[in-house]
Amino acid sequence: MNGKDELDPKAIERLRLLGKGVKFVRDMIDLFLSYAPARLADARAGLQSGDLRAVAMAVHPLKSGAGNMGARAVQDLAGQIEQLATEEKPDTLPALLQELDLALARAQSQLEETKRRLEL
Repeated sequence: MNGKDELDPKAIERLRLLGKGVKFVRDMIDLFLSYAPARLADARAGLQSGDLRAVAMAVHPLKSGAGNMGARAVQDLAGQIEQLATEEKPDTLPALLQELDLALARAQSQLEETKRRLEL
């Protein structure tokens, strides 16, 4: 795992300050983890049907949510996919969606661990 796969602790701290406590952070992590798999599935379905606009729309909230969580690899990949889909350049999208799937799995694990540490 490289440094880009790690969560940015500053992002979690910003959420804690914004929400005035760890409950808000836990809630935001839960929210992100609840919608992220569905957005990835929507992006894959859009690509399968040739609807690149649907791909872009599906990954946009992943990009934003991952940024809020400090999941930089997910944010970067979702941004690349969104841009390529918007520019109607689908050639590399299948591989990038696979990378996004793996990055999201790593982020999920790290976010769950962050949540456990916050509960202590």
